[in-house]
Amino acid sequence: MISEQVPPRTDVLVIGGGIAGHSAALAAAEGGAASVVLLEKTADFGGSSRQAVGGFAFAGTDLQREAGTSDSNEELRRDLLKSGEGNNDASLLELLLDRQLEAYAWLRQHGVEFAYSRPAAAGSGVHTHSNWGGQAVRALHKCVLSHPRICYVPGHAAERLVRGDEDRTSVVGVQLAASAGEPGLLHTGGGVVLATGGFSRSRQYMEAFAPQLLAAIPSGGSGNTGDGLRMATALGAGLADMGWVSGTFGAALPGYPDLTPREGEPPGLLFPIYSGAVAVNLHGKRFTDESASYKAIGKLCLEQPRGVAFQLFDSKTMALSRTAPAHNFRAALERGELRHSDTLADLATTLGVDAAELTRTIDRYNRDADAGVDSQFGRRITGKLDQAPFYAYPCGVAVTTTFCGLTVDTATRVLDVYGEPIAHLYAAGELVAGFHGSNYMSGSALTKSVVTGCIAGAHAAVASLTGATE
Repeated sequence: MISEQVPPRTDVLVIGGGIAGHSAALAAAEGGAASVVLLEKTADFGGSSRQAVGGFAFAGTDLQREAGTSDSNEELRRDLLKSGEGNNDASLLELLLDRQLEAYAWLRQHGVEFAYSRPAAAGSGVHTHSNWGGQAVRALHKCVLSHPRICYVPGHAAERLVRGDEDRTSVVGVQLAASAGEPGLLHTGGGVVLATGGFSRSRQYMEAFAPQLLAAIPSGGSGNTGDGLRMATALGAGLADMGWVSGTFGAALPGYPDLTPREGEPPGLLFPIYSGAVAVNLHGKRFTDESASYKAIGKLCLEQPRGVAFQLFDSKTMALSRTAPAHNFRAALERGELRHSDTLADLATTLGVDAAELTRTIDRYNRDADAGVDSQFGRRITGKLDQAPFYAYPCGVAVTTTFCGLTVDTATRVLDVYGEPIAHLYAAGELVAGFHGSNYMSGSALTKSVVTGCIAGAHAAVASLTGATE
């Protein structure tokens, strides 16, 4: 049920109404907790997971088998380690692998719909199961609202964690931010699950941990201001992976040459580079292997003039447009996010790019396509860029997620700076460090959020029934 008032006590408290928080609340209630409060500080639910345009990473599903795709935990492990450059926490990586198929089945049981097709282009993930428009978190939200033991409370923020046992080591509740009147206290018998997301919307934390991304477009959930990070570190929680925050390439610049993002609207993401496009800078020159991850390309894009790039493609790539939001090139054209022309020279003029340089860049690329070798960056070239009309997608870099934060064990208990659990405090989702290593593999974030949310909620439920913290 939805409540405008925060109850004074609950068995399990979950803070944050994204997909990790919803998973934790449902797992806690299904695990036997007599009462669960899901607290969301904004007026609406979903956070970053409602904006997600990709999908979930799973391996060995029925949908893959039906599509004729062979996949396994070993292949998923290999790709996660490759993406994270081997810096993933080994125990947490194995936890994700052990629980990913269980999470897939659990989501489907709760009304989440997936689509799967065999990847046909470089850069596409064999593990990615599409789920568009925030359908997953919307399905879980329906389950939360219909569950008799879960109380969903939007528009209320938690401000501080409260310790109250004799040694003041165990979390027993939270202090709520002042709304109408003085701040109140919410006590909990089983524990608190922090699922508050990252800090992409916090200038303070971005300056502290990712100053190289201050020129990027802040994105992600509007409530992603580092609340859970602040509350947990006040109790001595440890941190990990803070130096690996990266931006996402492909964020729309619909007003180009004006780089100001649309007010109150997260920038869209589009990836024609994974269907044959090339990425060029304001000088009309390529600067990357376009088949690399959008995180790796994002780092290079920020080094280009004004942090701007153009994903340039022709009618052959436009014909590959599909309904997946990040690959729906026709929809981007209808939204006015693409520039187009019958000649490269005219397109260059529209973009404010030197026409002669852009022509030289594309001529070289097309010669490389004939030779079968990318002489600049080693990309696997699938075809020429030579059939009018030509299209360009002006884009930059957005900080959609931060994927670092609190140290946890395999029970998702928050660990302090000495590696000891903080009793009755759990964390889930984007706030949790260790899983991704130094980079993020597309689709792994939502899977991680559900896995960690379900584990955290289940352990908090046990604690509510027994008083144990294991």
